[in-house]
Amino acid sequence: MAVSSTTTVAEKEQQEKKVDADFFHIDMIPGAMDKMDWHVAAKLMRHWFSIKPAFAFDIASKDQAVNGDPHNLPPSEINVDIVKMSWALQFEQVKNGIDALKKTWCSPNGKKLLIERLLNIGDYSKESISIGYSNDIVNLDSTAQVNFKSIGSKLDTINAWYGAMGNSTLKVCVRGKTKKIDGRDAFIVESLGFYLKDTYDFVDEGIKPEPLGIWSKDRILDKKESAIYIYSYTQGLFGWLARHYSGFVPVFNSDFRRWQEKHGSGGDYIILSDVYWTNPLPLDEVVYL
Repeated sequence: MAVSSTTTVAEKEQQEKKVDADFFHIDMIPGAMDKMDWHVAAKLMRHWFSIKPAFAFDIASKDQAVNGDPHNLPPSEINVDIVKMSWALQFEQVKNGIDALKKTWCSPNGKKLLIERLLNIGDYSKESISIGYSNDIVNLDSTAQVNFKSIGSKLDTINAWYGAMGNSTLKVCVRGKTKKIDGRDAFIVESLGFYLKDTYDFVDEGIKPEPLGIWSKDRILDKKESAIYIYSYTQGLFGWLARHYSGFVPVFNSDFRRWQEKHGSGGDYIILSDVYWTNPLPLDEVVYL
């Protein structure tokens, strides 16, 4: 005997909401990134998923990893291969950051750190000391980095930079050597090296969960679309969402933490880019110590 049944609008909307949510899984995000030509972002996230066993920074360990000596981190917590400055220089955040940091790197704090770096090697008043001649970014970050600038904002346009790096740290290292000039100790700057250092993590640092965008297997919603989606979601218009934004789901840091708990894989890590070398400004070619 066939039994017919009716479904209320509320029940239908709840079913549509469930189907919509079940349709998407966070390991589909790298594929969506590739479809959007966000290839660097896709590589970074695939690398996160590939790390076994699962590893997560907390606020304290994240801060230590970003600001500490990368030699103190195990290789599994550092990636130096994915982010290239040739890619990063496409974006205004990086170009403007380099322009600004090139003018301010030799601030009192920058000069102080330069002197510390030199003294870690030897007494520059008695011998010529060279730094920055390595091609190893881990070594450069540890021994020749002298200043930094925070770049990027959550208010930035959602694009390939936003998806890969978002808020990041632009650092500058120096290449050169000390010498005596008229009896004074000086550092002769041969080149300035700019690079990116950041964490790839899913740490919630605020009271509220951090949203990572509204994703489907094909793309992320832009900010205008996201505002419409969020308004409709908070108003309980799940049927409307299912019709207009089928397959889209809000993603949060906590979704990646649940993935780690379920699969035992996925690991937070430090990103170090390669180095973009350039000449210093004429007034910074000689730094008196």
